[in-house]
Amino acid sequence: MKHPAMRRPMPPLRRLAPLLHAALAVLPLALLWPLLRHALESRMSLHMLLEFPALALAGASAQRLAGRHAGLRRIGRHLRVLDWHGWSGATFASAVATVWMLPSALDAALLSEAVNAAKMASWWLAGWLVAGSARRWGPELLVFGAGNLGWMMATAGLLYLDAPSALCVNYGADDQRITGTGLVMLACLLGALALRRALRLAEPRPPGPQAARAPAAEACNITGPAHPSRG
Repeated sequence: MKHPAMRRPMPPLRRLAPLLHAALAVLPLALLWPLLRHALESRMSLHMLLEFPALALAGASAQRLAGRHAGLRRIGRHLRVLDWHGWSGATFASAVATVWMLPSALDAALLSEAVNAAKMASWWLAGWLVAGSARRWGPELLVFGAGNLGWMMATAGLLYLDAPSALCVNYGADDQRITGTGLVMLACLLGALALRRALRLAEPRPPGPQAARAPAAEACNITGPAHPSRG
């Protein structure tokens, strides 16, 4: 056993992880500043390709911070009953992405404060749920969920690219084409990362020390004593 003084020091980035998660968790509060919010939502590309992922990342960071507290961890273990193998988190995230990729939903978020608040809350909650359930995703769910979401993103991106005119009232056709290109690229990146992760999960793991000792112990039991007793 190593002496405590001989343990490796924690990497600087790992020590700064709680501070980074805390900063990202409160990121949605920055959107309360009207100037910043207008700058992000004035362009369709920034609205969809920057603000949406930032809100989801804020929810994921908040979930990581909550996992450091024992009381919140116990609550999370009870809530896992409603998220069997991560299906609920994956389904909710796919539904949120589907709704807010609709042009009418984007227009409604710009015209109504209530709809905009629902947009922010739904993306934040999607990030929270995915951060908690992604650890329980098997390769099948990972490929299905990421493939479904990537297919929807690519389809929306191609529709934005092929549309002869602007689909959103508040955004122009040029910005719409930039957004469509970004969605297609994100869909390809998501598919590649999901496939890589699924292949790693599907790889057979080497047996541990206990599993390696089991056959030897079994062989000893089968062989029996070298000199059986005679009656």
